[in-house]
Amino acid sequence: MLHLLTTLAVAVQVAGAAPPHELRREELMTALRSGGYTILVRHGRTLKSADVKETPAYTPAARAEQRNLSEDGVRDVALMGRVFRKYAIPVGEVLASPLYRTQETAAAFGTPKLTMVLRTYPTTAETQALVAAAPPPGTNRVLVTHHFVIEQHVPGIVPGDIGESEAAVVRPTGDGTVTLVGRITLADWQALADPSAVGPAAYSAPAAQGAQPAPAMPETRAGRLAARYIEAFNTGDTTRMRAFIESSMLANPERSTDVRLKSFSQLFAEHGPMSVTGITASQPDSLVLEARTRDAAITMTVRAAPAPTERVLSVLMAIKGTVNNGHP
Repeated sequence: MLHLLTTLAVAVQVAGAAPPHELRREELMTALRSGGYTILVRHGRTLKSADVKETPAYTPAARAEQRNLSEDGVRDVALMGRVFRKYAIPVGEVLASPLYRTQETAAAFGTPKLTMVLRTYPTTAETQALVAAAPPPGTNRVLVTHHFVIEQHVPGIVPGDIGESEAAVVRPTGDGTVTLVGRITLADWQALADPSAVGPAAYSAPAAQGAQPAPAMPETRAGRLAARYIEAFNTGDTTRMRAFIESSMLANPERSTDVRLKSFSQLFAEHGPMSVTGITASQPDSLVLEARTRDAAITMTVRAAPAPTERVLSVLMAIKGTVNNGHP
């Protein structure tokens, strides 16, 4: 049975659109080899535990009361180190928030110096100065921190843009601010370490034996939005999907964010992550692609809102053999 799922929205003001100069993957690694950048890394993926006593204003000293790296997070950290070694990225200063998860993530890049400046919330002028400091010539700085530091001090990054185990790369401007140069997602770490990998590193859909690598998304507005949509979807994380909906989809008064998230959770629970298998049609403002989940074939059409707005206007999914009640 073929079931169609639609999402329509009305125009609103742009927020958090990726700058046109943003670098990714090999192009970003090439830039980093010259030095002069700061890589703000959000700590690796973590366990969710009822014993955690952390709050924005309180940082417990005991490991058992902190949120710690999960097994996935430990693997992500190893992957980060592997990528930086593979591309011979020169790293000078490594700074980290003093929590265990940030210290252990920072170890992928060198021996970190610990500072509460990368943990303090709300952030301060000292945080801004630390983020904006220039690295020694020919090297890069790595700051391993928490989402709020990156969101509040990197122009162009909004809540939800940088997930656990992901990074934003900036260049100091010399006037106490920074410019966003690029980002490294979970899928990017995986692709950089192993170019033959298919799908996001966080939740890779099982590939059939002999499957070909996923096709590259077109460098169009629709292509960029589709890639970000699939990245958010494949995390299986409602917080990440909520951030994408609020920052990159047009509001729809007839379909609230909570309704979209409920549909997303149902779809992910039933089918799991998706891997792109082919591009059927590509235009600047629309993209039709084929994808696979663990139990279904999908044809997905993504339409972008009219330029210069960089938001999703609609998503249409045709899922063979399934029936669902909606789609985010």
